[in-house]
Amino acid sequence: MKKFNGADSLVKIIMRTSLIYCTLSVLFLNLVQASAVKGQEGLNTRIDLHLKNVNFTEFLKAIEKKTGVNFVYTNNEYINSRISVNDRSKTARTILTPLLQNNQLTIIEDGLMVVIKRNQKVAPAVVAKPGSVVGYVKDKENDKVLPYATVILKSTNQKVLTDANGYFVINNIKAGEAVLKVSYIGYTATEFSIRIEDGKIAKADFKLESQSNDMKGITINGIRRGEAIALNNMRNADNIKYVLSEEQIERFPDATVGEAMQRVPGIAMDYSYGLPRNIIIRGLDQSMGSVTLNGNRLPSTQTNSRDIDLNGILSSTVEAIEVNKTLTPDMDADGTAGSVNIISKTPKQGAQQLQVKGSFGHNFLVDKQNFDGSINYSKRQNKWAYLFGVNYSKTFRGEDRVQKDYDTYTINGQDRTLLSNLELEGTDLKRENLGLQGELKYFPTEKSQVYLRGSWNKFYELQTRGTKSYSIGDYTDINTVTGVTIGSSGTPRDYNRNLTTFSIGAKTDVNNWKADIDLTFSAGLYDQPTYYDGYFTYGGLSAGLDVSNPRAPQFNFGGINVNDPTKYTTSSYVNRHQIAHDKDGQGSVNIQRTFDLSTKNKFLFKFGGRYKYKEDDHTRSYFQYKLKTGSLSMANFLGDYSRKKYFDGNYDLSGAIGNGYLMEQYYQNNLSLFQNDETYIRQNTDPDSYSGKETLAAGYVMGKLTLDKLDIITGLRYERTGFNYNGNIVSFDDKGAYVSTAKVDTKSAFDGFFPSLNLKLALDQRTNLRAAVTRSLSRPGYYDLVPWQEIETRRKRMKIGNPDLDQAISTNVDFLFEHYLKSLGLISGGVFYKNIENYIYESIYTQQGGKFDKYQVTQTINGANAHVYGFEVAWQQQLTFLPGFLNGFGIYGNYTQIQSKFKVPGLVSERTVRLPSMRPKVGNASLSYEKYGFSGRISLNFYETFISELADTEANDLMEKGRAQLDFSASQKISKSFSIFMGISNINNAQTILDFGDGRPNDHKYYSSWANIGFKFIPFH
Repeated sequence: MKKFNGADSLVKIIMRTSLIYCTLSVLFLNLVQASAVKGQEGLNTRIDLHLKNVNFTEFLKAIEKKTGVNFVYTNNEYINSRISVNDRSKTARTILTPLLQNNQLTIIEDGLMVVIKRNQKVAPAVVAKPGSVVGYVKDKENDKVLPYATVILKSTNQKVLTDANGYFVINNIKAGEAVLKVSYIGYTATEFSIRIEDGKIAKADFKLESQSNDMKGITINGIRRGEAIALNNMRNADNIKYVLSEEQIERFPDATVGEAMQRVPGIAMDYSYGLPRNIIIRGLDQSMGSVTLNGNRLPSTQTNSRDIDLNGILSSTVEAIEVNKTLTPDMDADGTAGSVNIISKTPKQGAQQLQVKGSFGHNFLVDKQNFDGSINYSKRQNKWAYLFGVNYSKTFRGEDRVQKDYDTYTINGQDRTLLSNLELEGTDLKRENLGLQGELKYFPTEKSQVYLRGSWNKFYELQTRGTKSYSIGDYTDINTVTGVTIGSSGTPRDYNRNLTTFSIGAKTDVNNWKADIDLTFSAGLYDQPTYYDGYFTYGGLSAGLDVSNPRAPQFNFGGINVNDPTKYTTSSYVNRHQIAHDKDGQGSVNIQRTFDLSTKNKFLFKFGGRYKYKEDDHTRSYFQYKLKTGSLSMANFLGDYSRKKYFDGNYDLSGAIGNGYLMEQYYQNNLSLFQNDETYIRQNTDPDSYSGKETLAAGYVMGKLTLDKLDIITGLRYERTGFNYNGNIVSFDDKGAYVSTAKVDTKSAFDGFFPSLNLKLALDQRTNLRAAVTRSLSRPGYYDLVPWQEIETRRKRMKIGNPDLDQAISTNVDFLFEHYLKSLGLISGGVFYKNIENYIYESIYTQQGGKFDKYQVTQTINGANAHVYGFEVAWQQQLTFLPGFLNGFGIYGNYTQIQSKFKVPGLVSERTVRLPSMRPKVGNASLSYEKYGFSGRISLNFYETFISELADTEANDLMEKGRAQLDFSASQKISKSFSIFMGISNINNAQTILDFGDGRPNDHKYYSSWANIGFKFIPFH
């Protein structure tokens, strides 16, 4: 068991405050409920009463004296007969009741006042039972539901929010006429009357009218409706979050969830082949956050880490994306960076929906055509609802990559750092995405549902690479090099990154108690079955070198034909197969009840838990086969990869490039000519192969106290992660030859308490002031916990796993001001701070003492505290207040500035740096126009230069230069059911450039632009 992560003083205060708050709230509720019966204690008091032949007045006065009650009666209730009693240790009620019954009298109690009344011979009164109302809030024009609308029962000020399907339930409504007020950003607030019958459930559809209907050509539809949904969700949320609706995602030319995420305030993306792949929230990478689907964390589709490739989920499969920047106790604690929750599509009440989309596109770098298509159908009637969807995408993309490395050379007696290797790596990619989804729901009652949902996202990528590298042996002078070796290869490789999820669950609302249960199985797959690499070389060359353009150095080999394939030879061949599985089975339950304290105050009490079982494994099979004798000429394995105007015309990447498929075919047909290179195989296979299991047990308790305009949401969560991993220790001798592989395993756990406090003060109906103090965690990657070792005796070098890693714990402080505009918009600004204890990073250090004294060790470790802080501002607004043509314009912009501090060991001394991958400045700017069925926008996404990879000195740090990408998208309604759209991405040909800390160019990636045009057909309205 790992040592418990003790909370610092601030966290202890939060924990104690949360516990005291919850305890006092429950006690207060008990006192409120108890006060209703306090007045009845008087007649329930046990007394001794001995009276003989007294009148009625004297009898009552004797009871008043012993119990403290006060009797009220008139002459009409007076009993003329004399009374005698002789009772011991009986309640006053027991003594009084027979006398009253014999004289047709009864009592009415009001606290300590007891009124004696004569029985009336009337039919017994029927006590009216409270009723309920259930229903939907919809758009009056198109009958579409409005999620997250506010519904208020005016008689009691009871407030509820509609769910993601626009559905609401209000219980305990007094029988009779009830008036409900419904409000929604962008719509006119409206009051509705409904008849509530004794003990029955009333059904209602409340339809709101758009505030824009009085402006010619403008309606709350499409993108504007999507903005209204997102803004209402954000305004009513208990935590700080940002929401992208389906309609908002469609307004940008974003085909995947990864592309859509780059539009969110505070979000930056890590790009792969020009497309966003991994999310970075507030400067922290995806390993410090989480990605969930309908509230359940998704398994990994990568190797070694917990990350998921967001290019593998098509945006057409998504109904909304929530980015939670602060956590509440009912959310998983692994969200230091934040939590991204993807909400899948679901059938809407009383509606039949069919959407057909198709588009064709073109990639201008590889000059190939793209295709996207989707069909989604759903229907809900009475007690059953169902949905199914098929989404497919086939795209071609490319990358021109130029990499440069450096070494120290001596020229004229002076040591100089000069270019040592230039590599041109051209990649053509074919990507195929298939997204299948289905959902079945059954509604046994108006307040309950059972659901079964599933999805399968297949992401296949085939890469065809052509590579040429130029390795420099020595310099004669600054412009002349010798001992140059040209390496050339044509390497096909493919990837499968598949994601499967199945969920079954139920939700119910009974007697003010709400409960939900969910069981989910999910599986992530990373599979690289194809990797064929025939690497040929042509050496002993001399050349002139022109580095006047340091980003595109040029070699001049004179009259030598460096594209003659007969000059290139090889004596070895490499193929690989890499596969990883990540499987989860998890269950969760949540139970809550709301107590009405007064017309404006209420208390919500909630508790629940989650259990998850995980199996994770990774097998890396790298094989190198050497010819027993002789070598092979490229002439027999020549490929056809060619890009004449490579890297914006700076190079011609064609000619002598091999074909990996032909090499694999030759190897399989001539196995007897090759022998295994055991050292290469074991060194590249065993250390990276592992298997393991994890368990997660979590429970929480929380409360939400509403005091008029102030919401206080606080509570405590406990999580324990247990793990058991199996790895390999791989050893080599002092000559570098493979010696042995030993199996090793480890078993351990880490746990912790995670309190949180979120405050929301509604300054008015459209303005909130928020504050939060939360505690969160980030877990080490799978591979980091494996007890693997790779020991190279000859080089005195070790790479090792670290099963003693602890989870990193963060204390997070947030403040946010947000104002929601009448004209569908938002102005917000806030600050945040994170103090991360035991920050996890990769360290390179020299071992002191022991068996491996003086070895250079590479290992992921827990470091010192890291500090992240910054501010965010956002402004989005439809300018409907402008006159005429101008009121169709809209503005969307956000900007985040971040700083961080972290101490790392340096070559000479410790140094303080920014966190790797943290973009100091991130933002979006978009100008849109929407009117008369037309919608268009031009958008800019940008980030500033940041540290991509830390080295031993600042001069060798890898810095990725700032990047700005310009996109355009537009759509036009042809009819109520049919529209066309188009988009073009990376209009300005934004590139990815990495330089060393001292300015030397290192890596440069060029993508060009891509575009599409298509249609959308929605026949049912």
